[in-house]
Amino acid sequence: MSEKSPEVGATKKNHGWFRRNIPKLIIIIAAIIALSLIAKLPERQRSTEPEEAAPVNVSVMTVVSEPEFADTFILPAVVEPNRIVTVSAEVQGRIERIPLTEGSKVRAGNLLVRLNADLIKPQVAITEAQVERDQIEFERMKDLVEMDATSQSDFDDANTQLAVSKAQLKEIRASLERTDINAPINGVLNDVLVEEGEYVQPGTPVAEIVDIDTVKIVVDVPERDISFFTVGAEAEVFFRYRGDEKSLTGTITFISELADQQTRCTSVEITLQNKQGLMRSGQIVRVQLTRRKIKDAILIPLLAVIPMENSNAVYVVNSKQAQRREVKLGIYSGDRVRVISGLEPGDKLIIAGHRFVAPGQKVNIVEENK
Repeated sequence: MSEKSPEVGATKKNHGWFRRNIPKLIIIIAAIIALSLIAKLPERQRSTEPEEAAPVNVSVMTVVSEPEFADTFILPAVVEPNRIVTVSAEVQGRIERIPLTEGSKVRAGNLLVRLNADLIKPQVAITEAQVERDQIEFERMKDLVEMDATSQSDFDDANTQLAVSKAQLKEIRASLERTDINAPINGVLNDVLVEEGEYVQPGTPVAEIVDIDTVKIVVDVPERDISFFTVGAEAEVFFRYRGDEKSLTGTITFISELADQQTRCTSVEITLQNKQGLMRSGQIVRVQLTRRKIKDAILIPLLAVIPMENSNAVYVVNSKQAQRREVKLGIYSGDRVRVISGLEPGDKLIIAGHRFVAPGQKVNIVEENK
């Protein structure tokens, strides 16, 4: 029996190894070829630059300065009558007549209450007779003195008695006149405090008259603002009359020297005419007061301002790009605010879309307000 040669066994062994590893060799060769091809391709740029942000649509307004801006503010106020007068009796007597009713308009001198004068009229007649008698005695004493028929002291006594009688007559007549209690001012008879037949003494209140042809508007001004105002300055008063908004211009006539200890507000009175009776006592109204007038003031919409951590900022358009500006703000006026610094007339201020832009970002102006 013949033996296999070593060369033949080795050959068979190698052929078996190749058959088992052919798939792996193919994969390795394919990978090498692929890597070679990739190496020959142009090198791609590994770091790409960030894409530029698209322009943001914004609305702008051209900043302008107002030649004169009135720094005003509005406060609630209360209407008060110009005067409230309580009329009292000056003599005693029984009330005989009350010709007017409550709510009637009265003029100075109109009869309010009439007292019975039956007890005073006889006193007038008696005193008039006494004056006539004393006048005769005075004339007689005067003639006797001129004839040296009596002493000078007798003449002086007669003169004194005549003066006393005349004074008494004047007093009695004044009492008679005061049985008619008349209105001392123009106004409205707000209240009648007595009834016919009632007996009154001197000082008894009989009627109340309210003067509303002129009214006072009382407003409490905060301590920080009171220094802006002086007597004689004008103020606008807004109120409602039968559902309609109306306004009248009044004049500051009084500024209290004492501030309220709790509110630190100072009472200010504004006087205005109310002859048409548009306002009533106790009515709540609004007063527009002007602190000062500012020259060349720049005012912008409050919504255009972006609050920062320690400041305020706005965005303006500079060569189609957004530019942030820090601004210093002043007084507020409705939905506008005054800019003290940071903006100049002619700047194009972004008023819509400004919260979507960043410094240097391109913008697209879709609306421009002059």
